[in-house]
Amino acid sequence: MHVQRRDPAGYPGLPIGTWSPKRVRFSRVWPPLSCNEFFAVLSHELKNPLNLIHVQAEMLTRAPELRESPLVRNATGVILRSVVGQAKIIDDLLDLSRARTGKLALHLTGVDISATVRTVVDASASDATAAGIDLSVSGMDGPVQIQADPVRLEQVFWNIIRNALKFTPAGGRVGVTLLPEDGFVCVQVEDTGQGIAPDFLPRVFDMFSQAKTGAAREHGGLGIGLSLVKQLVEMHGGQITAKSDGIGRGSTFCVRLPEIATPLSEELRRPEVDGNILKDLRVLLVDDSADTLDAFRTLLEMEGAKVRAELGGKAALAAASEAPFDLILSDIGMPGMSGYELIVELRKLPQTATIPAIALTGFGRDKDVTEALEAGFDAHVGKPVSLTALLAAIDRARQARDET
Repeated sequence: MHVQRRDPAGYPGLPIGTWSPKRVRFSRVWPPLSCNEFFAVLSHELKNPLNLIHVQAEMLTRAPELRESPLVRNATGVILRSVVGQAKIIDDLLDLSRARTGKLALHLTGVDISATVRTVVDASASDATAAGIDLSVSGMDGPVQIQADPVRLEQVFWNIIRNALKFTPAGGRVGVTLLPEDGFVCVQVEDTGQGIAPDFLPRVFDMFSQAKTGAAREHGGLGIGLSLVKQLVEMHGGQITAKSDGIGRGSTFCVRLPEIATPLSEELRRPEVDGNILKDLRVLLVDDSADTLDAFRTLLEMEGAKVRAELGGKAALAAASEAPFDLILSDIGMPGMSGYELIVELRKLPQTATIPAIALTGFGRDKDVTEALEAGFDAHVGKPVSLTALLAAIDRARQARDET
């Protein structure tokens, strides 16, 4: 009989004991991982290599000797889009598990739905162009506020718009339109693509459900995106519908969400982040992967930061006692001393008690975000870490610290 244990980071270890009538070697047996814990650990383990790929690609796009090369631009663009796509699949799996067990919580706030949809469309524009698809938006000239979880809202439209692009051939069109509807806001995504067979239309939002057409098999997928979208929309008090006149006649998805007639908050009016925010910033960077540490340090230094990179929490704690810093960027799942334990100790030191600190991690559950903030971090950025998202988090963290 093999006894499984977990190492200090919480992952399944190798068998450490064997049983026989003559000899017993005993070690504490930990309870098995729950489904949610399993997906959380899986997410962390899959996102760490994705993060390294993403950072390396971002570094290439900013290297002066390479960024003007069309070949490099095209290659890094494909890499970055692929990494983001894989990360979205991982997030969808994790979120679907939590939604179905009632453990997915929404963090509602005033959100400009026009800006959210435009963000997704802008992020998808290069893929649409490369595929020869006309991607357009209409009805989004001004801000329209709803009460929503901004992360989940973006996730909804990412899945729907990317799905439309996925099943639309070259020369086709995908139109995204915002329409007011009696106290609701309707975002309609219409495409001229593959379409949906009448017998499959009632099951289009079922989990793991896929039409058995050639296009569906050609493009693959797990059949979880639309199921997750439906659950997220309904959690917001809205509804989603799908229409199609049949195979080859395109499809139309409409997301209806309650509108609120209140002014936009100052948070929504906040200007874009200064691109030079990292210039001359003294950064303490912490990770347990030497490859990730080296790549991320190089990327930050290319943006003007002065980086001290430390392999693990104990080394970072020693470094904080030796030199001043303006910002802390730390991984969470590290052996020996986790990111949570590190930030607790750093907050005890006078020189790091109040400086902004951001958790960079593949653990992206609401619980993980809450634990990071409660431990002492000012923000949580999920892996793979994009430089744009990191700069925004740094800006928010610094402003929050300035206001206290």
